[in-house]
Amino acid sequence: MPFISIATFIVTIGFALVCIYIARLLLRVAGLIKSIGQTIDEVERQLDHTVLEAEQLILGIERTATDVGEKLQATTGIFTSVQEVGKATSLMSEEFKNRTKSYGQDRELLGTKPFIRSIQWGEYASVLFKAWHRGKKVGLQTKQQK
Repeated sequence: MPFISIATFIVTIGFALVCIYIARLLLRVAGLIKSIGQTIDEVERQLDHTVLEAEQLILGIERTATDVGEKLQATTGIFTSVQEVGKATSLMSEEFKNRTKSYGQDRELLGTKPFIRSIQWGEYASVLFKAWHRGKKVGLQTKQQK
């Protein structure tokens, strides 16, 4: 019988040691789970902050895109003016070419060439000024429509 008592005592001590080992293991697992929970909370807070910053960035990009669109609309008048000046310059250039050719062939007008040139340049400047002024009016009308 003493053998059975000793064997039971050894089994009881072994069981107690296993229970202590399992309890320590469970405490470590609980600490690990608590640490993971804190890490997840921190990540969640950082993610919320990042999402708010991303929303603000998107709003800023939207405002910038709208501003760029408005500025592009405002430049339409300028480009229209430049187009009109280009057309007027092209027409005047062709007209100057035709008139210069006819004046160069006329022997009676050889001495009046500098005067004719100054008149031509004056007409050219007048046409350019009118085209510029017309384009400026278009640009102002575009701004007023906004």
